[in-house]
Amino acid sequence: MKIASMLGILLLAGTIIYVEWKRSEEKKVRMITTGVSAISAVIGMVLLFDPQLPGPGVIIKLLFGGIDKVMK
Repeated sequence: MKIASMLGILLLAGTIIYVEWKRSEEKKVRMITTGVSAISAVIGMVLLFDPQLPGPGVIIKLLFGGIDKVMK
């Protein structure tokens, strides 16, 4: 079942990259879209195999939690 989910993530990321590559004309936009989609696909596959990893909210709270207390 994980293989099917992994293939689905790769197919979806590949489709997004292909469509955005055809629509955009600037090289920078293409590279940014490809990079963000590839990183998202890798994160999705890592979370597929280890769902107990902390999410991005926990990391943001860890990084900026002290700033919130200082600002109040």
